[in-house]
Amino acid sequence: MTPEADLDVARLTPSPPVTASDAAEAIRACFGRSGELTRLPGEADDNFLLNPGGQPRYVVKFAHLRADPAVVDVQVRVLGHIEQTAPGLPVPRVLPATSGESWTVVPDGPLAGRVVHALSYLDGAMLRSVTTDAPLRRALGGTLAELGRALRGFDDPLVHRPLLWDLAQLPRLRPLVAERPPGPGIEESFGRLAATLPPRLASQRTQLVHNDFSPDNTLISADGRRVGGIIDFGDLTVTALVNDVAIAVANLLTDDADPFGPALDFIAGYHATTPLTAAELNLLPDLILGRVVARIVISEWRAERFPENRGYVLRNTPRAWEHLHRLLSIPGEQTAARIQEATRA
Repeated sequence: MTPEADLDVARLTPSPPVTASDAAEAIRACFGRSGELTRLPGEADDNFLLNPGGQPRYVVKFAHLRADPAVVDVQVRVLGHIEQTAPGLPVPRVLPATSGESWTVVPDGPLAGRVVHALSYLDGAMLRSVTTDAPLRRALGGTLAELGRALRGFDDPLVHRPLLWDLAQLPRLRPLVAERPPGPGIEESFGRLAATLPPRLASQRTQLVHNDFSPDNTLISADGRRVGGIIDFGDLTVTALVNDVAIAVANLLTDDADPFGPALDFIAGYHATTPLTAAELNLLPDLILGRVVARIVISEWRAERFPENRGYVLRNTPRAWEHLHRLLSIPGEQTAARIQEATRA
């Protein structure tokens, strides 16, 4: 078995791009709707914003050609589960196909056989474009904790899967690290984290988590005080609960002299809703570093394989390198002490 055979094939192989004209034909056939289409970015899927004009807008997602339909089914069932268990959470609602199903397969035409589903479009400013303050950062943490509570009761064999972005599966990146040219801090950090994190995580509580609460997947309300939308559930997985926090915190690191400062507000907000154990809090510095290392390794590796999507894949990588160097200059014990203090406030 090759190293790549153990990974997510939908992230390893190119999929023929979906054109707007072909998408429009498929949307009419599958959902009975038409309107202006705008392409949206995506890592593996082909995504379009459908604006019918004077009616609600939708995001239509054509799955990667090699995507498992059962995985798409799980993702839309999770959204339905959240709607039932936590209706106040701002997640997309599923638009049924004309068949009544929550997802469908394009029946004919150029996209015949492609799995497609449609979701309500959520308004709001992307977190990456918003200047946050302490109350908003605490609200972000509290919202992720509420989402975790909503996901707690959902399970399915397909959310226990090989996933490059799961911090508990960091050793799976070893073949990717072996392929890359040496980079300052990468090999040493990866070697230590891949050896030490899995056994430390093995004793922590696990459940289904979003696994990508990022500035690209979080929308802020017009008043700037709360989360207006949580999108992109494509990295859903069952893993250690604390990994979900670490991923969000890694995305909140700043370029200032104190990269962790704002993230402490987020951790405090999460902890106020779902208290983290002492062991989970102590894991956060290494998990955050692990996420930064994974972002560099996976993104640069994918950019070599998908040069046509290079700009999107590498959009966060330069900052990740900056964060890596900053994190390596800060003793982990110092960060752990600050996290402990923030959660006692």
